[in-house]
Amino acid sequence: MEPVKIIIFVAAFLLLLLLGKKLSSGGDSYAATLPPGSFHPERVATEEQDESSNQPTIVGADLPFPVHLPEIACDADGKYNRPEFLNYYFDHIDLRSGPENPESFCDHLYLQIRDVESDRPMYYEYLVATPAGLQKLMNQEHKPSLFLEGQAVIVPRWDLPLILDTAVTQIMKSYAEREDKEAHALPNDDAV
Repeated sequence: MEPVKIIIFVAAFLLLLLLGKKLSSGGDSYAATLPPGSFHPERVATEEQDESSNQPTIVGADLPFPVHLPEIACDADGKYNRPEFLNYYFDHIDLRSGPENPESFCDHLYLQIRDVESDRPMYYEYLVATPAGLQKLMNQEHKPSLFLEGQAVIVPRWDLPLILDTAVTQIMKSYAEREDKEAHALPNDDAV
């Protein structure tokens, strides 16, 4: 009778293991990495634009970067001071003309970087809005409150250099903190 209990126990364990794996695969989170060349948005037609026009979407890689960045430098330990900024764009806002109302907008900004050390591309996403743009969004969706998940940049009005400077400063800060954590990690920190 003892071998039967062991077989039942092993079968139940394997069934629970498979069930757990199946349930956890539905909520997979994906790393913020993209294959090279995949960071170019589809053209988004606005109300003023004719959808039949074939003008390509302008992205940050097509324009001069409006934020002063220090040169990429490598320290004695082989660590770099910052990532390389490759591209940026908004979901709906045109980078040249900005939003229809510079004091009332809400859109997602995407920045693509390349980790110089690993040569791995990554991206960051920020919700960029004005207080009036958030109020407009709440009114449109008939919501008494908003939960801002992830990173958000709130500005008083459209100012692309200010928006990018805020996002770039945060990216460089998190990049430096990541480097500091790696430098101060204990040998067994990965095992926890």
